[in-house]
Amino acid sequence: MLYDLKRYTKFYSVDSKAPQANWASKEYSKLMKKAGVKTKKMSTPLALELAKIVVDTSYYGWLINYAQLSNMIAIKHKVNYDEMWSFSDEIHKFLGNRPKMFPGFIGGHCVIPNLDLIKDDTLDLIRDINSDYAKTLKKQQAKGKKY
Repeated sequence: MLYDLKRYTKFYSVDSKAPQANWASKEYSKLMKKAGVKTKKMSTPLALELAKIVVDTSYYGWLINYAQLSNMIAIKHKVNYDEMWSFSDEIHKFLGNRPKMFPGFIGGHCVIPNLDLIKDDTLDLIRDINSDYAKTLKKQQAKGKKY
């Protein structure tokens, strides 16, 4: 845990209207630096929260959704998911832009619950695709097939 605390930059923001906002920001930054933790101040708390929801958890949700969609297509056509994805192994090795994700059901406490914090119809598709994937898996299990 200590390794990861120091490994990742801690993004923070202080509402400019808060009492002693500049002092609190400087003190936090100094304290973290003294502990060997990198920090970066975001302009507003809203920018920070949108970064967490849109750039981190929702993006991760889209990547998993793409794995789910590609696995549903593989299931439909009776093709092995891993074999299909092996096509991009070399491309990803050189370009780093074709990450193969595990097409599991998105559970947990971040990706899906964070969608409720932003209320965006397009991002809500993450939840919809995740539900469709669960139904596809349930059908496959009922047929006694494992993918």
